[in-house]
Amino acid sequence: MLRILLGLYIFTTAKAWVVNRPQGVLRRQAVLWKANQQYKMLPDAATSVIAGSIAGAVGVGAAYPLDTIKTKQQVDIEIHSDIEYDVSSAGEVSVIAAASTNNNLVLTITEIWKNGGLGGFYGGVQTSMMGQAIIKATAFGVNAAALEANYNMIHAAALAGFVTAFLAVPVDRIKVLMQTDCYKTEYECFKSVLENEGIAGLLFTGLVPTLFREVPAYTLYFFLYGALMSSVAETLGSIAPAFSGALAGAICVVPVHPVDVVKTIVQHSAAEWQDVVADIYEGQGFEGFWEGLIPRMGRAAVNHAVTFAVYDFIIHKI
Repeated sequence: MLRILLGLYIFTTAKAWVVNRPQGVLRRQAVLWKANQQYKMLPDAATSVIAGSIAGAVGVGAAYPLDTIKTKQQVDIEIHSDIEYDVSSAGEVSVIAAASTNNNLVLTITEIWKNGGLGGFYGGVQTSMMGQAIIKATAFGVNAAALEANYNMIHAAALAGFVTAFLAVPVDRIKVLMQTDCYKTEYECFKSVLENEGIAGLLFTGLVPTLFREVPAYTLYFFLYGALMSSVAETLGSIAPAFSGALAGAICVVPVHPVDVVKTIVQHSAAEWQDVVADIYEGQGFEGFWEGLIPRMGRAAVNHAVTFAVYDFIIHKI
């Protein structure tokens, strides 16, 4: 319940802030863009591709253990959401409630360490770092190109989220399967998915929930980062990108976290997303859609703090 209230509070606050102040913020960001001040938040597309690829890989690597913890907790929902039925001698069918999860953060960390040691926190990290290099390069590049084409900041960010969703699906599919100890190597995982499910199983499993996650998340992500940078760049100086990235990253994952839970389970089990939603609700109620929120917020804060710090550093060196 606490996680639900926290999510609703942050989402409501962010929404109210956007409704009340969008024009002022967008005007200030337009002025900063045209003036090309010291913190050039949205540089040209070509430079964004180079900086985004390096920053994306470094950021995901730095936060990967937290991402593994998040994935483990979300997949545990799938395991404990199986509904059992009891048939009496008279032929009456009754539902046996699913067992509640015990997703204590410390227990999850202990389990990962016990089963795989330090390496258990990094299953699939190579694929994720290479994949995120491409994804972040695309996201920053599309966002910058759209702004150069006179899209406003919200539409440009939403377009970046839409495009990157198609790249994120195969990367996340391998990541989720590796993080849940389904395979020993990434090559074995890749080969098995192709043999058993075909190319569609790799490229399209979880696409719908990924789209519903990436588009609103990137929209909020770039908007908040731009708004924060326009407010704190002069005050915080060189640490402004890291601070703004951490805060924007942690906030933007909250409204879309239920979708991320569904996406993770879909990509783990190759089930239909509608069935996953029904199973989670029947087995765990609304609480089930918020599992793994705390490590995911921590992962997002670390990931995007590092991503934007590296991105900003490279932008000013190119």
